[in-house]
Amino acid sequence: MLKLKETISIFILLIVAQLNNMKLIREYKEYTLMDKISDKLSGIFPNVKIVNNILLASSILDKSGKPNVRIDSKIPLKALMLKFEKNSIEIKSIVNSTGEKGLSQEVMRIILSSIDKDFTIIIDQDVSNGFWDKVIQKHPEYNWVKN
Repeated sequence: MLKLKETISIFILLIVAQLNNMKLIREYKEYTLMDKISDKLSGIFPNVKIVNNILLASSILDKSGKPNVRIDSKIPLKALMLKFEKNSIEIKSIVNSTGEKGLSQEVMRIILSSIDKDFTIIIDQDVSNGFWDKVIQKHPEYNWVKN
């Protein structure tokens, strides 16, 4: 017959296994969202990379071979940095120094068409001269946070 301590240990192991499965399911859902968005963004950006929960996308690579997302790049580029968390996407930066129009609108179309309405969209820095205010007014059904 099992002792009480051994019985409790078995139940704890089962509970830990269930919690780990729940974590894997949550992480899988986040990964599939990142994968879905990265696939769509690859039509705009030739270089897309996911590192942990950060998506980097750019028209050029830096010296280390990663997508260049630097705002102060001397070379004209299109770039994007997104951070994924549970039920939120943080837009770290959208850069377009190429002179082409419509990049931000296309990126937002991709993001909004890929997420549920209960997601929170965090704007890391608003230096857009009103772009984000227009997007928020046009899409009030999402949860928006401007830092």
